[in-house]
Amino acid sequence: MTVTSERPIAVGIMAYNEAANIGRTLRSIQEQTIAARINRIIVVASGCTDETCAIVTRIAAADPRVILVEESVRAGKTVAINTFLSAIHEPIAVIPSADLILEPETLEHLIAPLDDPRVGMVGAHPIPTNDPKTFIGFAVQLMWELHHRIASHEPKMGELVAFRNQLESLDPAVLSDELSVENQIRAAGLRIEYAPAARVYNRGPETLSEFVVQRVRWCVANMQTARDFETSVSTLSVRNVLRAVRQLVVQTRPRPDWLVAAAMLEAWCRLRAYGSFKIMGHAEKYRVWEPLRSTKTVVRKES
Repeated sequence: MTVTSERPIAVGIMAYNEAANIGRTLRSIQEQTIAARINRIIVVASGCTDETCAIVTRIAAADPRVILVEESVRAGKTVAINTFLSAIHEPIAVIPSADLILEPETLEHLIAPLDDPRVGMVGAHPIPTNDPKTFIGFAVQLMWELHHRIASHEPKMGELVAFRNQLESLDPAVLSDELSVENQIRAAGLRIEYAPAARVYNRGPETLSEFVVQRVRWCVANMQTARDFETSVSTLSVRNVLRAVRQLVVQTRPRPDWLVAAAMLEAWCRLRAYGSFKIMGHAEKYRVWEPLRSTKTVVRKES
């Protein structure tokens, strides 16, 4: 059996005005324990108007693996991913969001399941840095903790993925790039795995309005996938969510008032998403997502 963890890796970062984070994200990739396996780190910067390209250029001057691809027009993340896929030949592709911080062993854990030839795609374990002492911080932490618990039983991709480089180009009309990749991997008869030890740090919204915007567009993307690919999305399943909540309550005893409020907020977001997608047919407006300002400062507190 070929050991895929010894095969070259190409990392693709799709960026739009990520000056606040792109330097930290690149450094955390350069400092991976399997950095020697990373052939290229391609940053596809689409329509950037801030210092993103300048920062990447400075880093590339010191590390020839870092390559900047500038696109004058921002046409959506899926289009940028297609640009990345068309440029690589490495057998393993890794795609992180542009505003993440990886632990030094994250990629090592992430690609390990690909040693099994039956596995075609692996998702990481996102951990938000929001303060759980505020309600919105609590809601963000709750959302990603439930994502983790559900993904542990029924893998769900998000934020950072690795997959075998055997895809056709992605359909730009599909709102969720991870689910689009997942559909092709499953169609090839390969399994999807979740790597809980592949921890990556992100930041959720800090305001109620941005939280609602993010949740609505994610729910719309999941609803589109469920409809167009005639498949189930694990985090849309009420049964999966209730099972994860029950485990969480038993193990962590969260504030009951905030838990109820967060559940009501999630129900409202899903209702709005249903109206936008099912009734109004507004899926197209979510193809190019507007960045949420409060999510763009990812600072990991060292333990």
